[in-house]
Amino acid sequence: MRRVFTLAAGTAALSIALSSGGFIHALAQSRVTLPLVAQNSGHVALGLALRKLTVSGTFLQAPAHPDDETNAMLALFGYGMGLRSVDLQNNRGDGGQNEIGPELFGDMGVLRTSELLAAHRIDGAEQYFTRAIDYGYSFDPQEVIGKWGRKEIVGDYVRLIRTLRPDVIVTMNIQGRGGDRAHEATTVLVREGFRAAGDASMYPEQLSEGLRPWQPRKLYFSAGFGGPGGPGGRGGRGEAAQAPPAAPQAPAVKLTPVNTAAYDPLLGRTYAEIGNDARSNHKCQGMGGLPPLPGAGGGRGGRGGGGYQLMESSLPGQVGKDEGSLFDGIDTSLSGLARYAGNNPPQALVSGLAGIAAEGKLAQAAFAAGDDAGSAAPAEAGLLAVRALRAQLPTLGLSNSALYEIDFRLKLKEGDYQDAVLAAHGVTFDALADDGLVVAGQPIKLTLLAVNRGASNVAVTGVTVAGFDGPGACEPEEVKKDGAYTCAADAQVPKDARLTTPYFHDNYWKHSENQAINAFEPGVPFGVPFAPSPFRATFHLKAGSVDVTSEVPVQFRYVKDVYYGDKRMELNVVPAFSVRVTPPLAVIPSSAAMKPVEREIHVAVTNGTKGAAEATVTLALPAGWKAIPASVPISFAHEDESLSARFQVTAPAQVKTGEYTLRAVVTSPATGAEKFENGYQVIEYPHIQRRQVIKPAEATLKVVDVKVTSNLNVGYVVGVGDQVPEAIQQLGAKLAFIDPDEMAWGDLSKHDVIITGVRAYERRGDLRAYNRRLLDYAERGGTVIVQYNKMEFNQAEYGPFPAKVSGNRVSDELVPVKILAPTHALFNFPNKIGAKTWEGWVQERGLYFLGEKDKKYTDLISMVDSFKDNPGEKLGALVEGKVGKGRWIYLGLGLWRQLPAGTEGAYQLLSNLISLPKTPVATVRGTK
Repeated sequence: MRRVFTLAAGTAALSIALSSGGFIHALAQSRVTLPLVAQNSGHVALGLALRKLTVSGTFLQAPAHPDDETNAMLALFGYGMGLRSVDLQNNRGDGGQNEIGPELFGDMGVLRTSELLAAHRIDGAEQYFTRAIDYGYSFDPQEVIGKWGRKEIVGDYVRLIRTLRPDVIVTMNIQGRGGDRAHEATTVLVREGFRAAGDASMYPEQLSEGLRPWQPRKLYFSAGFGGPGGPGGRGGRGEAAQAPPAAPQAPAVKLTPVNTAAYDPLLGRTYAEIGNDARSNHKCQGMGGLPPLPGAGGGRGGRGGGGYQLMESSLPGQVGKDEGSLFDGIDTSLSGLARYAGNNPPQALVSGLAGIAAEGKLAQAAFAAGDDAGSAAPAEAGLLAVRALRAQLPTLGLSNSALYEIDFRLKLKEGDYQDAVLAAHGVTFDALADDGLVVAGQPIKLTLLAVNRGASNVAVTGVTVAGFDGPGACEPEEVKKDGAYTCAADAQVPKDARLTTPYFHDNYWKHSENQAINAFEPGVPFGVPFAPSPFRATFHLKAGSVDVTSEVPVQFRYVKDVYYGDKRMELNVVPAFSVRVTPPLAVIPSSAAMKPVEREIHVAVTNGTKGAAEATVTLALPAGWKAIPASVPISFAHEDESLSARFQVTAPAQVKTGEYTLRAVVTSPATGAEKFENGYQVIEYPHIQRRQVIKPAEATLKVVDVKVTSNLNVGYVVGVGDQVPEAIQQLGAKLAFIDPDEMAWGDLSKHDVIITGVRAYERRGDLRAYNRRLLDYAERGGTVIVQYNKMEFNQAEYGPFPAKVSGNRVSDELVPVKILAPTHALFNFPNKIGAKTWEGWVQERGLYFLGEKDKKYTDLISMVDSFKDNPGEKLGALVEGKVGKGRWIYLGLGLWRQLPAGTEGAYQLLSNLISLPKTPVATVRGTK
């Protein structure tokens, strides 16, 4: 279809509108309300699809964790050059902080994986992972490699290189110092994988599985990334730079530029702008802020002059050459595939490749001339030519290696030509279900759609549906121009359908002595973000002269929030009765001065069956523990209804300190003898697709040696979301959340202690605005405890005296802690804080300590990290400022991470912190 505007009878009316000014006003409004153009349909999708038809090559970036990827570069090579663009992350960012919600550890990995997929919806890249777990910040790359397992993770890189067969790999800067050294560890292992992937003697078991050796052409290191002040480290907003040990001056090296500032007229943006937009989806790492204005650079490529150092190449003499592109020396033309057949490739191969490329160029020429529909015929011819050449390859006398390499790439190219044919014909497909949360055996209604917005008729010749029992048949039908094909099919979720949950599992976070590596379920393509949904529809289409197929997952449409409108999710299989126990960690103080106390346990049950149901809830308890009542009957009136059962759980007399496990069990006459002992946690935000994690309906009963003070009233200013409030309640204190109204004008004196949540000064505008009231509260005798903040704390003087948050941290969670004020009440009442308090901590001691500060502040502890690259005594982790009759305390120690993990010493320290206002005057001399 030619894009030509025709003025006919409306010309006079147009003139009148222009003269009156009304049309100009309407035009101005439309300019500012245009939405972002979708890249997966219409004219733009066709243009991008056609760019792929005459080229063949794969670019792979191998960063450490989500937010380290260069989204602008992925867009440049994928959209701009039409190459395959792949992001291979070492890990899923499990150990990072969370600036938008409560997810930590494994759940954090699910969230950050989802954010990567949201980013790639914009930059167009594919996504893969190794099995490594981001277990936390480290200053020692060899420690990181040892924790992951060198052999295992190098093997993962080798497997994925052999699977994806990239031409160019870009990884991180091996000389980065001062930041998370997992970046450096990643670079070391990527380099080893690069070298080993082409060696048949390395990881031979992969060859027996059908993989073949593959030696990528080039390996680049990024230049200049690394360290906490960079655009990506953990947290991502540019931390205050620490002063690492001076590194020797590196000799001048040649860098290959990558111009992400190039403007793409089809997309209407530069690749740097696209990269910034994609990168903003790492919201849990604080990257949802304002993107740079056009011309201001950014997007992980700066102003387009990002440089990369060629470290290794299988191309003779390439290292050391001046280069203008990462693909210098690599033939990315489709015709260049003939090189795999040697110096004298068969003429049939050469002419076959040339014929395919010629059709691709004709399709591109039609598009460039404004004739979108005119690109269909050459795209169809090119598809037929690809299929013909693939069928002919076994007859051309090629070596097994040449046959494999050429056909591997032609198979990818066949998919590219199919995409181009569908885009040229304006055909899109959809498969929708009438429910998104399904249970085994559930009947379901499917709606299968094919929409034709092209210039000519097409025909649906068949639709096949996978993952269900007994889907109804769909009849063939011609789909006219501007028409739609609709098939309504009845199906049933299989009775043995597996519950939907991530396919990667760890045994690390609860047992940190184990290797920091995930286990992947068999049968799932290695390293993919999530297992492909088993519920899929394949459309068979006759478009012009060719038969094409397109597979799409079955999805469910819903409105999660009126402000965000339509969302989609793949079908999630849930238990017929989903069971969740709260609190997941029940802390029971037990000491010589106190008897064990009972704890109230709630069991929430959601009815996933399709109607009313009866069920019974019981608790499976450790020996000697008792629950009242013994069981609770519940009666559901409809599907998706949730009800709770309440139990009082009591420990036996003289119970020993330690961990005990409680499990909830649900039975129902509707499901026979089946027991339901699992629930699911939903991980969903506006920018990501809904995910769920199946979890056992268990609670940990933690009997800890901690004394608590009675009649404590604690006010809490919620920040980005943490689990400290639950821990305060576990200690028996009365907790009240301070909302914006109370912060502005409420009576703060009713609280014995006020605690600000993690990064509250970033999230709470009312806290920043009314911070003076918090200081006044302290001056009148209150106790204020400020948990760690990042650089937003430095935007004003929020403490009682000048102080700045720094990037200082202590990553070794087991280093000794030196108490600098041993007579202080904090270390003596109601619990004696000593060496045992600091045992059993997880991941780290703390982070974002106070740095520069007024002499009126007093450091209460100090630490020295065990890592040589984080030298010196670290202060600022626990700091007190006396204010009038009260006190202001900054807490950089990571209680927010320790308390959900059940760290006993963290509960002792928390108890002492909130007990400070109740300290008996005579308890410790000089502490009041």
